[in-house]
Amino acid sequence: MKRAILVLGALGLVVAGVLVARRIQAERERVVQVRALQEQVYDARVAVDSCRNELAYQESLFRRFDTLVGQLRGEVDAFEALDERGVPEEEYDAYLEAFEGYNDSVDVWEVRADSLRATQAVCRMLVEDHNALTDSFRARLESEGMLGASGDARDDEGTPGS
Repeated sequence: MKRAILVLGALGLVVAGVLVARRIQAERERVVQVRALQEQVYDARVAVDSCRNELAYQESLFRRFDTLVGQLRGEVDAFEALDERGVPEEEYDAYLEAFEGYNDSVDVWEVRADSLRATQAVCRMLVEDHNALTDSFRARLESEGMLGASGDARDDEGTPGS
């Protein structure tokens, strides 16, 4: 009889140990999944920041180039304004050079504008992806009870974290 009680007690301890181990393993998996999602949000934020920096750089280059194109256009206009009958013959070679430079710059301007628009579209997509990941992360934290009513993350004890 004592032996049966000991066996049942040992079996109860084994079952309890297995249940505790499963619960610990489930908690670890939950934490790993939440941290993986947190890393994805972080990586998405880095991608957005990098894209915005590149966009700002491209915009500054584009504005400088746009100023140059405007100056070239001003030179062409100045030649054309010299005489209402047209560009004077003695200025015509310089006028043609300025005109061709302006026309060439317009083609480059269009390529740069297209590139800038493409970068803007990529940044917009990255921001949308980041926002979707952030929403998923917040929803996951809420479903796990890891997010307080104010939106603050909670630590393992359920109190607002730092």
